[in-house]
Amino acid sequence: MLKLLWAQPVGSSVAPFQRRERILFYNKHEPYYEFTNFSPHDVVYAGKRYPTSEHLFQSFKFLDSQPAIAEHIRKCGDRPSAVFDEAHRHQKWVRSDWRQVNVEKMEATLRLKFTQHTDLKALLLGTGNAELVENSPKDFFWGIGADGSGRNELGKALERVRDELRYDDKPNRVPPARRDTSRFSLQDLTSLVVAVASPQPSIQSSQRRSVVSTGMGIGPPSTVLPQHQFQAPQRLSIVPAGMAISPQSASPQDAGLCEFCQQKPKYQHHPYCGRTCASQAATMCNHCRSKPKYGKHPYCSRTCAVQAGKAT
Repeated sequence: MLKLLWAQPVGSSVAPFQRRERILFYNKHEPYYEFTNFSPHDVVYAGKRYPTSEHLFQSFKFLDSQPAIAEHIRKCGDRPSAVFDEAHRHQKWVRSDWRQVNVEKMEATLRLKFTQHTDLKALLLGTGNAELVENSPKDFFWGIGADGSGRNELGKALERVRDELRYDDKPNRVPPARRDTSRFSLQDLTSLVVAVASPQPSIQSSQRRSVVSTGMGIGPPSTVLPQHQFQAPQRLSIVPAGMAISPQSASPQDAGLCEFCQQKPKYQHHPYCGRTCASQAATMCNHCRSKPKYGKHPYCSRTCAVQAGKAT
């Protein structure tokens, strides 16, 4: 009898948390490769055809400020890997707020892709409530990285699009909470240079008095500390994503990231994440590291050359 009661949990004794099924996707010729931006499915945006969703996503980096580069990326070929490299080559022209809008642009890209291809829409809806995970060993932002600790932002964006498609015929349904793309996450702190806040002075023992209303006729009035004894913390200085950080502005938080793009971890003991960043860094000014060298000179301008001479 006791065994029967123990084997049948009642009411709230049932575990409230159940692990969701996980669907991994990344490699070509494996299930759900269609969920990657490299799948051969074109996307139409603003009346123009993009060979893959990767073409559109990379073009979003330049559409507003550098439309000529965006158009070049759209037409540079059908291979999405070449598009990625081409966008990386123009890294210095990427819109300055890209790290704040990249998830929003990815979600917009996926929404177009999965609404313009009915077979992909059916495939996405067929995953039910499963957790969608980009099993990329290299990408710790859009995927989960080699050790599984990545943010998986691509998988999360796919789940949000899936939820929209599932209830697109129910306009009265309250949509789920969306990611606030105007805020930084913990991993975004690597792009911040934090100024050390001035410590607040301690209150002297002679100034510690009970706060009692004088209107009640009880005790002396409370002591008001001078305003100059308190200093507000200094503001954070934001470094635009994609801009190479010079030795003068680098912080200890940047030590583990590529010294050029400041977005991916360094490759082993090298200063850069890959060969592409290494070759691009070689073309940048040896002083500011944010502008290309002038001809065969090691600096971008006379100003940087003079400043570099003073530093040495």
